[in-house]
Amino acid sequence: MARKPYRIEIDYPKKRSPQYNLVKEVRVGNKHRKIKKYIGSGYTPPSPADVQRFCEEFAYEIELKAAQKKAEMSCALYKSDYLTREQIGFLEEIRFVYESFKELMTTNELEVYEKNFEIKYIQGTTHIEGNTISLPEAADWLLRGVQPKDKSLRELNEHRNFINVAAYRNKYYRKITLDFIKHLHALIMYNIDDDSAGSFRRSDDIFISGCDFRVCPSELIEPELSNMITNYYSRLDAGHHLFEEAVLFHHRFEQTHPFTNGNGRVGREVFNYMLMRGRYPRLLFLGDGRDIYLNALRFGDNENYADMVSIFAKIIQEQRFEVLRDNLRKVAAPIKKSGQLRLTDYI
Repeated sequence: MARKPYRIEIDYPKKRSPQYNLVKEVRVGNKHRKIKKYIGSGYTPPSPADVQRFCEEFAYEIELKAAQKKAEMSCALYKSDYLTREQIGFLEEIRFVYESFKELMTTNELEVYEKNFEIKYIQGTTHIEGNTISLPEAADWLLRGVQPKDKSLRELNEHRNFINVAAYRNKYYRKITLDFIKHLHALIMYNIDDDSAGSFRRSDDIFISGCDFRVCPSELIEPELSNMITNYYSRLDAGHHLFEEAVLFHHRFEQTHPFTNGNGRVGREVFNYMLMRGRYPRLLFLGDGRDIYLNALRFGDNENYADMVSIFAKIIQEQRFEVLRDNLRKVAAPIKKSGQLRLTDYI
């Protein structure tokens, strides 16, 4: 990734020597703003070497202020039924910090970051469903081929299948469709439940633990999901905030329960695909946050959508906000280390 250049802008205050500023242009929709950082004054402009030094020294400050300014500008563009303006502001700042972070990373750094995130995501989303492979075991298994001991073939396949899921998802740039959802399920359930992999359920004899409502009748699954998808994109086109709409879609998907097995893993994958396509960081579904996640969905079951959406917003804020700011600080500084990056460099 290439560092975005900052330009030098000169101000000429009355009866004073020229002032020099590093400037970054930011745009959101039709709005345009400047982020300025004062770097000195005098009739002799800073040398190219000085400019380079200032760019490196103040990159983090400029990028963080740019993200904050873009978040402030974008807040007014969105409609929301449940998110507060403050929550939208946080979500937008997270999005723009994440964008800056990725833009400032080298190709190698981005590859390491994505691998690290993928391992944590796979371990978390399967652990929620009862998989007992730990995070260190998952890293050894998926990155180095070291098979964890005393684990069932099903648990191993649950992890391994997500490598194919990631490859498919990362090459898919179109809208969500029924075929997209079914293909995710086929990949997730490969060598686990091959008879139903990639097929919507045909039975209504389904019980969801902890829930007292009936799932969508099997004959209505396809029209129900089609309506959900159409409504999701229509709401985005009308200006509703993507994060809120993704949470609402995820809850409705889990209530619909379109598959005999694997609904949680498919639903969380679709949810994160929505975030990814909106340029938001994906969410980690970690084992120690299982109760918080499930309780959020239960609020939705009771039609308390405001609390459900608020909990999801709090999860991504607590997971990603400070981590991304810290990671932005790391990549904004000039590269000083040598050798191969480790997975722990951007945790």
